[in-house]
Amino acid sequence: MNSSMFCFISCLAFGVLGGSTLFAQPLEQYRWKNRILLVFAPDPQDQQLKEQLSLLQPSRAGLLERDLKAIVVNPKSDTNVTAADDKHLYQVYKVEKETFRVVLIGKDGTEKLRTSQPISPAELFRIIDAMPMRQSELKRN
Repeated sequence: MNSSMFCFISCLAFGVLGGSTLFAQPLEQYRWKNRILLVFAPDPQDQQLKEQLSLLQPSRAGLLERDLKAIVVNPKSDTNVTAADDKHLYQVYKVEKETFRVVLIGKDGTEKLRTSQPISPAELFRIIDAMPMRQSELKRN
């Protein structure tokens, strides 16, 4: 992965970019503050991971506006979370380590979307913008 892509991943993961699975312990700090987009990939060089990150990169303003934080979870790298947190997230969200998954978690800690394909920002924003909490945020602003 080139350094600019790594920098982008770090910004997505650590900057505020913003079913019924509760937040896993490593994500508890984000409850009621951020929506989380967990991007599970079997390898840092996974083509679907690269595609997902490329799709998100030009949409930073939309991610920020929706308090969405993207976190890459990967069993072969600890770029975003610790190895122990990686393992825990794989278990809690029942994702096989050799598969690509995208899981959207709402501010309330519940799972809102799960897909095995990269998701476009437009589709992601459509789903988020339809959420009751997001509707309340839009009315307040």
